[in-house]
Amino acid sequence: MHYFKRRRPHHRPHHRQGPPPEPLPQPDVAEEQQGTGSEAPYMKSLVDSRATVTVVLTTGEELRGRIRYYDRDCFSVGPADGGPKIFLRKSSVVCIREE
Repeated sequence: MHYFKRRRPHHRPHHRQGPPPEPLPQPDVAEEQQGTGSEAPYMKSLVDSRATVTVVLTTGEELRGRIRYYDRDCFSVGPADGGPKIFLRKSSVVCIREE
């Protein structure tokens, strides 16, 4: 007959001593929710009117074209020179000027 050694269960404390852990950081709230809420209607009007705009990036570069698509985090610009669409994150944009 073989005798098996009974294993002791691994002891884990049910609670930590000391201060409770800090909560995890929450994802940033979209700027639109913090502001006036007028960003979506404005972007929709630019798409519908097919207005030519100049997009100024945080790098100082300027893109000229039409807004083709937008969502909460990014939008697409069809360049005026007929090049391929460019997707931009809204966080990389300083302003959009209508022409």
